[in-house]
Amino acid sequence: METKKKKNYFIYILGLLFLCFLVLYISKETGYYEYKAHTKRVLTDEAIKEFEKDISEGKDVSVEQYAIVTYTDFSNPISNLGYKTSLAVENFMTKGIKNTFKVFSALFFN
Repeated sequence: METKKKKNYFIYILGLLFLCFLVLYISKETGYYEYKAHTKRVLTDEAIKEFEKDISEGKDVSVEQYAIVTYTDFSNPISNLGYKTSLAVENFMTKGIKNTFKVFSALFFN
């Protein structure tokens, strides 16, 4: 009768972490982050030059025309639930601590 070996989850987790490390290391070594930062800087430099050109030509300018907005909303129902839960816990704890100090102040200072 053969016995089944238990799966060693530690090895799987360690392998997954090593794989994540390799991906991040390779992206750093290939210059992916630097390339993205350089691209943003070039776009900003171009916007500054265009802004200065429009000012020198006497055009009406607005900063919004030249600003590069790259905001991405990553919220989802789970993150919204977590945010609302943390706000509720924060309010509960704040009120509890305030009430506790009120009780202590009433005991010791009256």
